[in-house]
Amino acid sequence: MKNLFNLIFVGLILLIFVLACTISSPFQQSPTATPTAPAPTVAPSPVAGDESEKLKEKLEELEKKVEAQKQKTLPPVKQNVPIIKGSGTIARVSSPNDGFLALRSDPSSDYGDRILQIPHGATVKILGCQGFREKVGGRSGRWCRVSYAGYTGWVFDGWLVY
Repeated sequence: MKNLFNLIFVGLILLIFVLACTISSPFQQSPTATPTAPAPTVAPSPVAGDESEKLKEKLEELEKKVEAQKQKTLPPVKQNVPIIKGSGTIARVSSPNDGFLALRSDPSSDYGDRILQIPHGATVKILGCQGFREKVGGRSGRWCRVSYAGYTGWVFDGWLVY
């Protein structure tokens, strides 16, 4: 998602630059003024035109990349994962560095949307955990489905104490 925002940001900067280059100067003489002497004609610099064309091509490339990112489907979250049912075990969030543990919509920090932040020291009710361990943020653990403050979602139990 950050890559998408970075691409959009770069595209917008390039668009602003191209627009700034194509807008006429405010110091040009208005067509209603009568000049006392003929104004010299200046041919456009071939370098400026080439640069403008290059910028337009680059902008089109970036727009295509952004569109491709939008159409790209996210890989599915592991569907056939055994889940060990919990017995309503109560666990305490232990995340003193961040001060919170993210409650997510799916068991993945890459694809699960953050529902809310569970504060450090809060208690959650574990409803069930996946049957395998993995590493997230340097910690080993499992993704567990929990209930907290009326919400249900997934947390990584590497930051739970129970």
